Amino acid sequence: MDKKWFARLLIGVAGLSSVAVTAGEMFPPTIQTLAAKLVHCSRAELKAFRLIHVGNAALYLEDCQAINNIFTQSPKQLRFAYEKAIPAKAFREASEEYLKINLGQQYALWEQTFKDFNSNYRDVKDGDYYDLVFDSKAGLQLFLNQKLLGSVTNVDQGLAYFNVWFGKEPFSEDLKKSLLTTKLTAK
Repeated sequence: MDKKWFARLLIGVAGLSSVAVTAGEMFPPTIQTLAAKLVHCSRAELKAFRLIHVGNAALYLEDCQAINNIFTQSPKQLRFAYEKAIPAKAFREASEEYLKINLGQQYALWEQTFKDFNSNYRDVKDGDYYDLVFDSKAGLQLFLNQKLLGSVTNVDQGLAYFNVWFGKEPFSEDLKKSLLTTKLTAK
């Protein structure tokens, strides 16, 4: 069984009942990080098997006009809000698979860093949310419900991690397209 398919299977089977998460609470118009005030630029539905709704994701940037320059060292934050239970193993396997696909030989050089970072993922339940926060001073940080779980301090490695969602072969092409399309305006 191929890992990509297995990770999607785990996400889909993990839980089918949920209570909707209030979008306004989970996706405020702005977020203040240590590095910058970020604006809510886009939102997308998280799906398993392209069919099963498991939550929503949002992209925050300093300037939504720079949305197509996701791999620059400017501050950014991805928030994933879940409405279904998902095991930590699914996050680990999916991220490793898509980093391997998108980074090629570079992945082998950074593999241990990514494995260490991925070991921080925890099982999530309805109402939980992950934040991936990047800035050029701190690198990449992973938060679960505002609790810091781990980080990648090497800026290049931290930025490369976004290939899971924005690489040439992302976890979900629909998610990538939606997140890279500015549909929101800051208030």
